[in-house]
Amino acid sequence: MYLNQPARLGEALTGACQTGPMKRIPAVLALALTLSGPAAADTLAQQVQTEASRLLTQVKAAEAAARARPSAAAPSLAPELASDLQRFGLAASRLSGEIDKSGGPTDLRCIFRGMAEETGKQLQAATAAKTAAEQSIALSHLTHMLSDAILIAPAVGGGPAQTKAAVNATSTAAKQCPVERNF
Repeated sequence: MYLNQPARLGEALTGACQTGPMKRIPAVLALALTLSGPAAADTLAQQVQTEASRLLTQVKAAEAAARARPSAAAPSLAPELASDLQRFGLAASRLSGEIDKSGGPTDLRCIFRGMAEETGKQLQAATAAKTAAEQSIALSHLTHMLSDAILIAPAVGGGPAQTKAAVNATSTAAKQCPVERNF
């Protein structure tokens, strides 16, 4: 079967020859759900990596602008950047939770939990900064953290399923993640 033959693909998915654009919609939806199902389980780490990469460019630009005029009043962060950073923090937190549920490595679970917390802390510091120099420090911390996320997210991957006892043991260990991160 060829993907460039939609009528035959629709026949294969629905079992009947259907014509007209409205009758092909269920076939296309069925195909999309079929193709997206298995991949959906492993996409959060990729999403975190992709988002970190995109945000890194924006944060570096904001940091450079703040460093260019250190004694000036801190410029306002773009609302889109602030909301995207908040969304990144939530995604990192969700990834930490997924690693926890699957019984993944404690260090990765702790790293992404820390990234979620650090994102909120540094976003607040960048927003509350009085001078551009203060703001550039917070943005520099975000730059380093986002760079780390780009490098570390691929390590999450999909590992073998663990027993319930192993998952419970690692869940207990996850609660003991150190919260401190020094720059």
